[in-house]
Amino acid sequence: MKTGAFALWLALALSGGSLARAEGAPAVAPAAKPGGAGDHRSADQLRKEVLERMRALRAFKIVDELKLDETASARLFPILAKYDDRELALGNERHDIVRELKAELAAPRPDDARISKAIDRLLANRVRRHALQDEQIKDLRKVLTPVQQAKLALLLPRLERDFSRFVHQVAEKGD
Repeated sequence: MKTGAFALWLALALSGGSLARAEGAPAVAPAAKPGGAGDHRSADQLRKEVLERMRALRAFKIVDELKLDETASARLFPILAKYDDRELALGNERHDIVRELKAELAAPRPDDARISKAIDRLLANRVRRHALQDEQIKDLRKVLTPVQQAKLALLLPRLERDFSRFVHQVAEKGD
């Protein structure tokens, strides 16, 4: 599926559109427009819903591309779930550090000591992210065939790029 078509498919999946169900993806409940009449969800609730839908879409794509049966899926998805929250926490930490660095650089007199500490934290975050990825790969190799491992190694970065690109496009439209 081309990136443009994938983004459209993702947009429909995230909004509960019929294309996702027509292509066999897990059904997702339609969401009210954020801030629309009757929508009492907080930004945090909306973020959680989007994450859940993205995870469901990721699961669908993995099952489809790796041709997983129920047994293999039952072994694989707990491993992915185990790392999702940890990856998210590290990503949030990185985001906070980058925001801190940008604020410090925008200050009339940037503080070298604060910048150095933030860079140290950024490097430590990077080391933890890489270690987490290595740990995840080791766990995944225990449950996947070599062919499935290769397919997953190529698929996950592509999905992450597509999701990230989509989120940025949606965020830009919201500005």
